[in-house]
Amino acid sequence: MAEWTLTLRQVFQDVQLQAVEASGYLRSGVAHQRTLVPAVRRLNALFGDEVRDGKRGVVEEAFALFLDEMWVAVARVLVAPKVSDVVLLAVASFVGEFLRRKGKEPRGKDELRVELLQRLMDATKAEDRVVRLRACHMLQIVVNCLDSIDEELAKPLRETMLRRLKDKLTSVRIQSVYGLQKLQESEEPEGEVTRELRKLLVSDPSKDVRKAALLNLTVSNDMYQDLLVRIRDASEDVRYAAFRTIGNGIKMEDIPINDRAHLLDQGLQDRAARVRRACEQMVLKKWFPSCDSSPVLLLQALDIEQYPEIGSKVSRLLLKHFSEQPRALLEKEGVVEFNALDMMSENSDAFNAESIFFWREQCYYYQKIDNDPDKTAALVPNVSDFSKMLVTTCKADSDVLFIAQQLLEFGHLLDFQDEFGRRNLLDALQKLLRELGTDSQLIKGIMELMAFVYSGSSEQEFIQVVAEIISDMYDPVEASNQEISASQQEDSEIPSSQQEVSTDDEPSALTFGPQLHKLSEEDREAAEAKFEELEKHLETLELDSEEYNKVQTEMVALEALLQDPRVLSWLRCLEIVAQLLKLTSHNLSDPIVDGMSRYILPAIDNDVPALREAGLENLGLFCLLDKRLAERYLIVFWRALNNPEEENEVKHTCVQAILDMSFSFTNLQPHIFGTKQAEDGGDAEDENDKRVKESDGHEKNTEGDKEGDNDGDKDGIEKTKDTDVDEDMEKDDEPEPVTGPVKLDLNTIFIGLGQLIAVDDLDLQSTIVEGFCRLFMMNRIDNITVLAILLETYFSPQLQKVQKLSEHGFQSRALQLLSIFFPAFVMATSANCMLLEEAATHLIQKSMEKLEMETDSMLDLGACSKYVMHLLSHNEQDEEAAVKASRKKQAKKPERRRCAHHNRIGITICLEMLALEKVAAMPSIRQDVVITRQKALLKMIAWVEVTLDEQRSAALLKYLLQEITSSCFSSQRGLLRSAEAILKRTSASFSEQNTEQNDDQQVAALEQDQEWAHGLVKEREEVLHKVLLTASEDHEKWLKQQEKEKKAQRR
Repeated sequence: MAEWTLTLRQVFQDVQLQAVEASGYLRSGVAHQRTLVPAVRRLNALFGDEVRDGKRGVVEEAFALFLDEMWVAVARVLVAPKVSDVVLLAVASFVGEFLRRKGKEPRGKDELRVELLQRLMDATKAEDRVVRLRACHMLQIVVNCLDSIDEELAKPLRETMLRRLKDKLTSVRIQSVYGLQKLQESEEPEGEVTRELRKLLVSDPSKDVRKAALLNLTVSNDMYQDLLVRIRDASEDVRYAAFRTIGNGIKMEDIPINDRAHLLDQGLQDRAARVRRACEQMVLKKWFPSCDSSPVLLLQALDIEQYPEIGSKVSRLLLKHFSEQPRALLEKEGVVEFNALDMMSENSDAFNAESIFFWREQCYYYQKIDNDPDKTAALVPNVSDFSKMLVTTCKADSDVLFIAQQLLEFGHLLDFQDEFGRRNLLDALQKLLRELGTDSQLIKGIMELMAFVYSGSSEQEFIQVVAEIISDMYDPVEASNQEISASQQEDSEIPSSQQEVSTDDEPSALTFGPQLHKLSEEDREAAEAKFEELEKHLETLELDSEEYNKVQTEMVALEALLQDPRVLSWLRCLEIVAQLLKLTSHNLSDPIVDGMSRYILPAIDNDVPALREAGLENLGLFCLLDKRLAERYLIVFWRALNNPEEENEVKHTCVQAILDMSFSFTNLQPHIFGTKQAEDGGDAEDENDKRVKESDGHEKNTEGDKEGDNDGDKDGIEKTKDTDVDEDMEKDDEPEPVTGPVKLDLNTIFIGLGQLIAVDDLDLQSTIVEGFCRLFMMNRIDNITVLAILLETYFSPQLQKVQKLSEHGFQSRALQLLSIFFPAFVMATSANCMLLEEAATHLIQKSMEKLEMETDSMLDLGACSKYVMHLLSHNEQDEEAAVKASRKKQAKKPERRRCAHHNRIGITICLEMLALEKVAAMPSIRQDVVITRQKALLKMIAWVEVTLDEQRSAALLKYLLQEITSSCFSSQRGLLRSAEAILKRTSASFSEQNTEQNDDQQVAALEQDQEWAHGLVKEREEVLHKVLLTASEDHEKWLKQQEKEKKAQRR
């Protein structure tokens, strides 16, 4: 053996010894590489002196010996029983530095590099998991140390690492991901390595692998959508890595505006502090400098008009950054100083949405958060100047609507010690409320600012002022309605020939409203036709496109042209009433608040959908003030909800009102008004609705009057209604339907709402689902039918396919709500577990009663059963109890929650199987429809685990399974084998848990339970026979239709 081999071994030993002795050796970077420089020089000198042979290249024997000695040193690290991580890192880094390609390197280094890397690649195939892991780790370090890699070498390296991406060891997959980082550079943007890393990014179960894939993926503009999905990863480390990768790898201008908003929305309110910090650093270090360090330009890039909440978060982040950094450092970074008050006084062009928005945020931050009175005083204007600015903006075009909204929010930050300015502002706000030209979207801000200003003095004064405004706007509408009703009554007494003359000679005397458009009949028809044409055209355009917004603006203008000014005034009254009911703390004991019903009730019966919607919204708010009102008018919302001709917006309002009343009051008992023949008695329903509203005025004065007498009418509108109803009844020659009370309770209403979950309107669906989840968690509802509907919704195939905002990886909101609700509901109380058990039983029976079982709309009963059984196994409860016990340091183990949910659900499934088997033997029943149901039931019972916490139900379940295997599936051997396997598993579990001998009492109980079970089987047999008979007929028709189509195709 050559003497120089001892020197080579000594070099490797010195590297390992230095690694063990150096405490900070695991640090990466320049400091780590410097420690290897002497050893690399010694090894290079040894290679040059002993292996290289001048111009001839290398000495073959010396080269082979040098390669073998190096591999022995490396292999010892790979196969040693115990090797420190620092030793592996030191040896791998040393080999990598030695093999690094340089400009003037000795000949033979390329061959040595290829041979050594090939041996490492072979070592990654080792069966021993430790050797395989160390080989992958060392290979990735060596590869990443190389300056460049030839394609001839890159190809086998890529294949080796890609193969290891599918390794069962998480650590091996992680090292393979790091090894592929540099190998992406030599392939196309959408090469195999990139594709595999993107798959791991989404589908790998290990958070460390997903994080490694994130950090090592070569980011391009085409794949940032995959990164966006990872910011909602379950792992904090992965989310942190996602923000770091996006911030460092993608420029802000390459990200669409809606994705920027999504990024910030998720990152700035992440539950992990380090993830929030990563998102903040992305904004401060990357996005803000790219906008010339100008807050206004950054807010422009975020489209704060569409995403004002995101704009607020970013503005406060910037202001916090400015406050924490020295002024000199900010000037060095080029941060733009911003004082909106000074800028707008010098340049009118600075009066834009972003500057006003940031101005408001500045004032809020320095006044409420930073508590800096000097900066606040320099930014906040006086009340008089602000009033002029506000009035000018609110009266301007709709282009500055957002600015007006910001100014109204700004008003809450003003100093109202100036009484003169305060009065001016209140007068200006009252004038804006009275003017129909004020945009409806500003009403909320105006009312909130008025309430805030009056909060320093008297809320009663605020209510009185608002009531006067409403009354002044509503009285002309009421007078006009009475005039029209009177004229119609007079016209009905005049012959038709005289009516025609009078209509031609006398023009309309109605001149109410500042925006009255006197359109001729031809102009009105043309405008209506144009509106319908634009409405159809709008459906074909892309949402929020330039042409879409242009057409929408034109439609709004036409709608305003066609709108009756009386309707506009009434709508404005209702908008103000709604805000008053939201802002006031007074209840019906205040006569002014109580008198708001005068404006609300007539709107409910109006023919204009917008008025009905506003009226129902106001009535919902009004009912929240008193439980008796809620019980009285609940029927109104229920009828509107069940009216097929009603607008969707109105129905949504009704749903929200019913849910709000259910949240606010316990034990609601709706008043019963209605007819037994609801479908035939539309006029009677209308009349009863009117009587409901009229009786509201009587019950406050005469409690004894509950017969619905109409002698004490208070206002002309209700008298007019009575006149109209009487006239309609006189014209109706048909006999009046028999009237009587219809039973209406909350369960009926809740089931009706539950059936609306199946509609295509996702917003309505999520509203109902959220409402039911809250009601169940508040113990306000215990209806198993509703709970079964929620369970069915969670596994609905249609909803599973819905990917709302799919570019961000969102599912429908209803699914997100239910995924949180069910575990929380079951963990709350044992009574909730019983409810879920009963709901599952109900769902099983209803599923068997459906006519079609093989359609795409049928839910996956197997997956549903698996989920329910998992929830009712109480694993989460046991874990939580164990954690609590460990925290309290209790000596004894926590008691397990004892239940028999699995037994009882299993019994229900067995009863269905036995009933199906009996129905299958009856004539005219097709075996196809029976077998489909039997397969579904077998998939469900496979997840049942018998428990002897309840001896009787366990024994009955075992008996029913024995009955199934002995009497069912005579012609289906596959199903029979499945049933026998379930019985075998159940019997084994039963025997393991049963330690007591059966006594006479248990035998008698089992016989009694068997008799009960056979009775239930007969009941289910009758129900299923009717269903399967119809299903068989439908299946026959379908088969004949299929046969006809096949014959037609052959021809």
